[in-house]
Amino acid sequence: MEKIHCFEGGSVVQCLESRNKFDAIRELIHRAPIFSSEVNHEQIEKAAIRRERIYTTGLGRGVAVAHGKTHSVKKLYIVLGISERGIDFDSIDGKPVHLLFLIANPPEKNTEYLTALSTLARVLRDEPFMSSILTQVDVRIIEQMINHAFSRFTERRN
Repeated sequence: MEKIHCFEGGSVVQCLESRNKFDAIRELIHRAPIFSSEVNHEQIEKAAIRRERIYTTGLGRGVAVAHGKTHSVKKLYIVLGISERGIDFDSIDGKPVHLLFLIANPPEKNTEYLTALSTLARVLRDEPFMSSILTQVDVRIIEQMINHAFSRFTERRN
């Protein structure tokens, strides 16, 4: 299995201000530096919000994994938005979301998307690890931590 390249520079946004899920998705897309001017922000928003309207991606325990497929990106992106106050995400446990992950991928990269989603699910089960992300103040360290965790889990699958 090939290594998933994610959480490279510009993929973490701290201090999300939005209080509802649709505004938070928009804010994350527009504030994440990794979504440069080369990607169509509006198309990513539409894809993620269209998926979110089907059923909440608020998984519980303060985490949501919004996602959408769009031809406006050429590779898979995973970004993370952190909210201290919490976001009303209609989560399955009714609690606010503090860690909002967003996956944007081209439709033809379905295998890579499924691998990324399953790897993220494994990373999210490590509660001490997830708590350490919330307390970390340096976004570069957060990116390194998650990138390392992804590498560790994808290497185990090989």
